[in-house]
Amino acid sequence: MAKFKRPERQKDTLKNLNVRPTKERGQNFLINPEVPRSIVAFANFPSDAKVVEIGPGTGALTELLSGFRDLTLIEIEPNFCEHLAQKFPHARIVNQDVREVDLAALGQGLHVFGNIPYVFSSEIVFHLIKHRSAVSQAVMMTQKEFAERIAANTSTRAYGSISVSAQLFADIELGPIVSGDSFHPPTEVESRVMKLTFRNEPRAHVPDYDFFQVVVRASFSQRRKKLINSLMSQGRWSKEVVLAALEKAGISPDVRAETLSVEAFAALTAALA
Repeated sequence: MAKFKRPERQKDTLKNLNVRPTKERGQNFLINPEVPRSIVAFANFPSDAKVVEIGPGTGALTELLSGFRDLTLIEIEPNFCEHLAQKFPHARIVNQDVREVDLAALGQGLHVFGNIPYVFSSEIVFHLIKHRSAVSQAVMMTQKEFAERIAANTSTRAYGSISVSAQLFADIELGPIVSGDSFHPPTEVESRVMKLTFRNEPRAHVPDYDFFQVVVRASFSQRRKKLINSLMSQGRWSKEVVLAALEKAGISPDVRAETLSVEAFAALTAALA
């Protein structure tokens, strides 16, 4: 068995702070000290980076980030915020759900860290995409399957709507895999670290991102079927409209959504618009 930081210490800290981990908030706390080190090493952020940590909890990762002069900690649990303020007095503490935080108000060129709750992973990724003008990079630990979906290549089972939506704006790199027993409470699945480096310009021109998402999600709504059938099944476009759009975008009606690149989805969106 791996010799991690004793879970009892983390339990004692949580007990002293009167916090009990809940599934609703997806709270799992790191007890393996090697994991924060591997996350920071993988991120390799510049020493003068403006760092924002999402959900620092008791501060396992924050201890390695405390050397950054511009450090913001976004934490929803008030008791953790008091603990963090005492432990890291130079940090800016934001007691709020990150999904409701205006990241642009924290500055520009932000470098984001986070051990992201599994249940909110998609929402947090889309929140970062929404605030991409303020975020330079984001290094996050999520459920392994989710991270691999974000980074998936075309024509793979993992490739889907969230792959396309994220890769439109960011280059994705996968990092270390983390076992479930690295946490308290332990997780039933493995986690993985991923890095999103936001591009200065999107991978393809998309005038209306909301409509782009509508098209992408519709395309993957029945991923075992041909693209034309998936699009028609939504009741939004007629067969004639879909066929004309596919022809205009240079896409065969017989392909499946998982074969289309980000650029092809952008062309299809423009044709349907």
